[in-house]
Amino acid sequence: MHSSQLSQALYEQFTSIGRRTRLPPVRSFNVSPPASDDGRSNNFAYLELDDGSIGLTYTALGHDLEDLNRYLPALSLEGLSPVELFDYYRGSQGWQRAVGLAAINAVSDHLLTRAGIWYEMPDNADMLLPRPGERIGMVGYFGRMVEPLLTRGASLTVIELDEALIRHSPGLEVTLDASRLEECSQVVITGTTLLNDSLEKMLAHCRGAREVHLLGPTASCLPEVLFSAGVTRVGGFHVSSPSLFARRWAEHGRWRDAGRRYLLTPDNYPGTQRLLESD
Repeated sequence: MHSSQLSQALYEQFTSIGRRTRLPPVRSFNVSPPASDDGRSNNFAYLELDDGSIGLTYTALGHDLEDLNRYLPALSLEGLSPVELFDYYRGSQGWQRAVGLAAINAVSDHLLTRAGIWYEMPDNADMLLPRPGERIGMVGYFGRMVEPLLTRGASLTVIELDEALIRHSPGLEVTLDASRLEECSQVVITGTTLLNDSLEKMLAHCRGAREVHLLGPTASCLPEVLFSAGVTRVGGFHVSSPSLFARRWAEHGRWRDAGRRYLLTPDNYPGTQRLLESD
């Protein structure tokens, strides 16, 4: 995989951070345990730093989880500086990008926590405040958003990668055609686009949108590069109770009560320089 300019810029931003401040070493990288007897599983791995900072990453794309289980035992990540893992984000394989993004998100969590920069994310429908008849785009199917947005009179265009998911129903179209985003006044994009390197391509179709939201645990990174690329709001997840999170995660349970969803915008985010000065 050839890294996009956006991915390269994100890598360079965090490499620069690593040169400018001392970062806690890696405590562990944790891959999802096997599914429980009742079939429950989770799709996230996480990297934890020695100070308890946690970076989440998605592992259900392609063969990423299988590859992580194959390659991780030989990597000996514990005790390394997270800076040593950033280069994985430019790797050609999905599992490498998953490791690299986990390190980027863990360092982001460390810096945001140190500065106390947490702005609560509102309810999804309240955040978008759709107007009746407004067309909203989604890259990835955000199931919890769909019905509330349709109830408020919005119509939805969802971009997917699997032809089997294509469908049309009143107010909703699911399509493979990313150019359909050009008709949308707001777009919500899954953070997993940071892993399959499709974000830059999607943003090229969002230039006419008044708001572009990048959301999800995998989008829990410092947002300057994303803002520069056209994203207007970045929503991530901060683990505030690592022990509770680890227990919920290991049991394949819901772990939202172990942390909080937060929202960063150009208006509330002070910039990386300010975060580094808060040490």
